[in-house]
Amino acid sequence: MWRLLFSIALSGGLAASLYAANGQAAVPLAVTISRLQMIASGRVGFNVAIAGFQPELRPTIEGRATLGGQTVEGPQSPLTASRIPAFFDLPAGRVRIGGDASVAEFTPVPPFTENTPVAIELTVRQGGEVATARQTGVLLLPTVIVPGYLNDMAGKPDQAIMSVLGQRGYDAGGASPNLFWFTYPSRSLDLEKAAWALAAYVRDVVLPASYAARINVVGYSLGGLMARWNLAFEPGWDRLVDRFVMVGVPNEGAVMSYVDAWYPLAAPWAGTPAARSMLPTFPFWRPAPGAPWGFPPNAQNPVLAELNTHALPERVRAYAFFGNRQPDPDGRGTWAGITGQLPGARFSPGPGDGIVLAASALGLPINGGAGVPGLADRLVMKVDLGDVRHLSLLGAASSKIADVLVDQKTADRITPSSGNDTALPSLRGGFLTVRGGQ
Repeated sequence: MWRLLFSIALSGGLAASLYAANGQAAVPLAVTISRLQMIASGRVGFNVAIAGFQPELRPTIEGRATLGGQTVEGPQSPLTASRIPAFFDLPAGRVRIGGDASVAEFTPVPPFTENTPVAIELTVRQGGEVATARQTGVLLLPTVIVPGYLNDMAGKPDQAIMSVLGQRGYDAGGASPNLFWFTYPSRSLDLEKAAWALAAYVRDVVLPASYAARINVVGYSLGGLMARWNLAFEPGWDRLVDRFVMVGVPNEGAVMSYVDAWYPLAAPWAGTPAARSMLPTFPFWRPAPGAPWGFPPNAQNPVLAELNTHALPERVRAYAFFGNRQPDPDGRGTWAGITGQLPGARFSPGPGDGIVLAASALGLPINGGAGVPGLADRLVMKVDLGDVRHLSLLGAASSKIADVLVDQKTADRITPSSGNDTALPSLRGGFLTVRGGQ
């Protein structure tokens, strides 16, 4: 335990260098504790500063700290310096000051499996004065953002979501980052190989840089399918992932993946293996009005169909963010079905983000299809972003995604997040019907 947590034994030279400058005696006694942060894997750093420090009055320091479920009382001990750089060495179970001097012991804290709160309270007594300072923080699980198709053309992370997460305690730089953006060559990899690349990135980059046994994943569009693939097929991912946030994910594919391949200008990126991995798994074509929905020739998607036989793991907390723009009076909206032959076919619209149907993002039945069993009913939260286009979803959802990631007590049940979450859409016959509200 932390028998000597606040007993600072520094050499005379170090202590002298930390003493207050001449004239500091007139300053009222005050204590400040800097922001708690990971300064290296497994090391939580902070600095203590005492204003009005007068060593001739024999000041003392005492306090309490909570970390990783432990609460420790620090006894009243001599204070010999006005500035104390310190850190918790979690795997070693030691409190260290200055360079690497160990001044206290505690039960070692294993790698985190959840966002972990930290709190410190220090009290300094000097002559007749007393000063107390408190500092709290949360050690956040590392979060990996997996962008969508053609992400490699942008060449850089989406600054909207990176900035918002940075304001909530995430850091993509430094010695121990907890925010990662996975860039991958989407035009040369199919869904399975892209998912393998993601698994290797987490194994070789994310986990070695983090003091955590679990991670969060934010999957946008194709990136969400990659994460789902690993949850279904990559050993250990059902225990590795804590929160899985899906943003505009075409869980049942998108009609645009089929249509764009018909046009020469779009063919170079609409005919790649990854684009073919997003062909609809729901019936979306019929030869004439009134005919039953089915599939056009050569438009089967066995890879996504196989993935959709695997339910989301029960221990993973999953969330779905989706665009829900309604079709306009002229029949324009997100493509839900095609009647006739391209290029002269007629399109049936449905609510969505212009590319991905809201029902596809939620895994619900479309045009009489089966949907994705074990997806919608496993979601902790469904967030309707309203009239937001596919390419703008990450930015529009960034603050709500941050709320999900930093929350320590999100209920493991379906919970409405706003007034927009009152009904779940299902598509039949190319038109929207509303299924029972939550």
